[in-house]
Amino acid sequence: MLIVSSIIVRNGYLDKKITERNEKVVVRVIDCYETGKRNYFLKFEFENKIVVKRTKAKYCRNLIDTNQTEMLTNENHNRFIFIDEYETDNDFLFGFILSGFALVIIFKGYNILKRM
Repeated sequence: MLIVSSIIVRNGYLDKKITERNEKVVVRVIDCYETGKRNYFLKFEFENKIVVKRTKAKYCRNLIDTNQTEMLTNENHNRFIFIDEYETDNDFLFGFILSGFALVIIFKGYNILKRM
């Protein structure tokens, strides 16, 4: 749980940095599709490269009947987020709560082992 929570917090931090950097790029939307329950993927092209990004249904609905959209990116152009994605889908709190649970479990397990 501690590893998963650290990944969630790290991804939130990267999204925060991209949002603060505010480098907007226009990408060509190829497809936005669902692969199962609530698993949506956006396939788009940027600088002649095809990129697939996991996303949420609301973003796919906003892309119906459009062939391009504006996104934020990092300096390497290898991570893309929607303009409002950090503000609306920030998982920092969830990551910190999960890490708190993990630390409590580790602490309790250590105390039980110490008493034996």
